This record gives sequence, C-alpha cells and structure tokens, in this order.
Amino acid sequence: MARLEADLQTRWGSGEQLIEIGELREQGQRVVAEHIVIRLAQGDVVTIEAYHVQGDYDQPDSVSFYGIRIIEPDVRDPVLSLSEMTLARPGAAVPLLSSVLAHDAPLHGLQLRELSVWLDGTLAKQWTEEWGNDAALTGYLTLQALVLEEMSDAALGRFELQGLKAEFNDLASGFSASLGLDELSIRGLEGLDRPGEEQLAWAEVNGFSLTGDRWSVLLERAWASGNLYVSDMGFQGAALDMGALIGLAPPQERLDLQAVNNVLTGGSGRLNAAGRSVSEWHEDTQPPQLKAEGFLQLSEAGEVSYQMALPVTLPGRATIEQAMQHPALFETARLHGGNVTLAYKDAGLLPRLATELATQEGISTSQMVAQGWAQARQFERLAGPQVAKLMVALVDIMGGYAQSLTTHIALPDPFTLEQFMMDPLGSSQRLRVTFELK
Repeated sequence: MARLEADLQTRWGSGEQLIEIGELREQGQRVVAEHIVIRLAQGDVVTIEAYHVQGDYDQPDSVSFYGIRIIEPDVRDPVLSLSEMTLARPGAAVPLLSSVLAHDAPLHGLQLRELSVWLDGTLAKQWTEEWGNDAALTGYLTLQALVLEEMSDAALGRFELQGLKAEFNDLASGFSASLGLDELSIRGLEGLDRPGEEQLAWAEVNGFSLTGDRWSVLLERAWASGNLYVSDMGFQGAALDMGALIGLAPPQERLDLQAVNNVLTGGSGRLNAAGRSVSEWHEDTQPPQLKAEGFLQLSEAGEVSYQMALPVTLPGRATIEQAMQHPALFETARLHGGNVTLAYKDAGLLPRLATELATQEGISTSQMVAQGWAQARQFERLAGPQVAKLMVALVDIMGGYAQSLTTHIALPDPFTLEQFMMDPLGSSQRLRVTFELK
C-alpha cells in the first residue's frame, strides 16, 4: 500500500498538481486506492472513486479506474465522467497514460464503460479552436462501451464500440447535428505494416446515423472480411438526403452539387443504396477457381453487377493460405481462361446525364446523344473496336434506346494479372468480348 501511495504521489501529485488519497487497502491479489482527488494547476479538479492494481505489483495484470469525473472552475456539472477504465498489462502499477497510448507502443488492452463528455468550459474552447475561429460549439458525447485489444502499428486484435451518441451545435452559424452509432466491431486486422498485404478477420458497422435540420445520412449495416482478392464486403440500408445537404455547402459549390443531385436522384434529393461483393476460393476443381460476384444498387439511378469465374494456378507451390497472407501472389498467378460478366441496368441515370450535359452546353438532348455517338466511335482508333462498341452501347442507353447492357469477357489461356497491369491496352486485345443490349 505504501508503494501505491508513493507512486500515485509521484505520477499525479508533482509540481503544482496536488493529490489527496482518502483510503488505501489490500484486497486479495489487489491493491486499492479510494476517494482520490487531483487538483490541477489551472483549477480543474479530477476525482476518482477507486483505483485498483490487479496481480503482481511490479508487472500487474491490469489497472482499473472507477468513477472518474473532471470538473472545471465556474462549470456546474462535470465536463467528463467515466464509469470505468481498465488497462491490461500496463507495465507498471501507475503507468503514464501518454506512454501506454503512444503510437509506437503496443496496447495490450483498454476498456471504457459509460463515458460522457460535455462541451463546456475549457474543453469547448479547445474544440472550438479546432472547428474554426468563428465557431461557438456546445453539445455532448456519450459512449456505452469501448474495447481495444492487442493494438500496434502492425495489427489490431479487437476493437469494439457500442452505443455512441453525440450532439453538436455551432451557435455562431446555427449549424447543428446529431450522431448515432449502435455498434462498430473490428477483429483480426493484420498486415498494417505491409501495404497490400492487409488481412481482416471481420469488421461490422450497425446503426449509423448523422442527422440535422431536415437532412440525414443513414447506414443500417456494413461489413468486411478478407483481403484484396478473397473477401466478403458490403452495405445495406444507406440513405442520403442529397437535396437538403446542398444547402450546407459553400455557395460557390451548390450549382455543381445540384447538377449531381439531378443526375443521381432526378431532383428528388433522396438517394438509397446497397451493395455487396463476395470472392471465394474453390479447391474442389482442377485447377482451383477464384469465383466472385457482386452488385451496387442506387435507387432512382441504376444497378451494376458482376460475376467472375477464373481457373487459377498459384506460382510455385504456394497454397491459398499463403496467398491469403501475401495477396501479391495472385498478381503472378496463371489464369487458365475464365469468364467475367458485367451488367448494367439503368433506372434513369444515363438519360438524365445526357439532359444535364445538354443543358450545360446549351443544346438539345438529341444533339448531345449524337455527339456522344460520334465521340464513342473515335475510341476505335485509340483503344480498339471492343471499347468503341462499349461506349456506343452506353450512349444508346443515354438516348433512351436501351435500358440494360451486359458484357461477357472471355480471358485467354494462359494469362496473368501482372501482364494486364504492365500492358492493359495490349492485353485487352487478347480478350474475347461480346455485348447484349436490351
């Protein structure tokens, strides 16, 4: 107990910072300090109901804070309150938080429970300086729980956030917004120190909302797992009030944003979206196949989807497990033919784009479509007949002569992604492409 009191005095009571400790006691494998009051030089007061050191004192399993409150002078209520904070394997019985949370030091574990932050007093002034000199911020932030495990520059074992709510008001501009997030979870993120080789076990977002006066940005759910080549990622229930958000943009940008709104939503101002992309490795065939499919759907605009089946031989004796850890192996893998299908279904996007471009040019929509056909045919000299056919088909949809385009691509055998990246134009000449326009 004497060591804990001495360490608390050294860490938290040095200089003009004063500390008072109400009680010290031992409880099994735990040393406890209660009713701690820290008086900071600028007049702020930090109170801690209890501080626990669990396990061996020199190398504790964890240290925990209970009932933290920060009170500023001339502010009636605490500007910060925290029900519980626990640090796993902190390295010392009374660690320096700046050292524990340093970006170059691994963080073994951090848990927060029931955090509340109020924008008042000094904290409000600090945030106002970050926001802008003319801002006058008020508001609050609350959080039910946060968990961090095994975080370093190379990996993140676990990150979970639950029950985030916030409200911000700028008294100077009149802007206000409310933020909500039910849950954010990330598990098994590796390879952060190896660009291109990142690997994710699972990540998920649920119940995101950002709302203001007659506008909102909503996301029901989003998820991701895997790497650049073998993965499952998607989102659903995305909704954006584009029309109302235009009024928040700088005046000089509103005309361009209104044009985008007209094209994407037909002027309704409401955009809903959903999408998913799944790629899987199948070893029950010879050679094994990389299969993938996905879609992106924008309400009132259109939908893009794809399907892919590629017979693949990995370089050398590499296994799929090694390729998952080192995705660059897929770039030198040999493709034994394979097929890719791309489909587009228009719900008004391209015809509205033609109308918007025509308006900007001061010509009729039919004239704009005619110009589009002429320009599309010029691509034959630059990129070959297949690209020209694709561009002509898209202009057909812009003119209202078709509503969907499906493109079938057959790959040669052998073929590598590395070849395509080194010479995309030359490699595209080896592809067999057919189009279906309806």
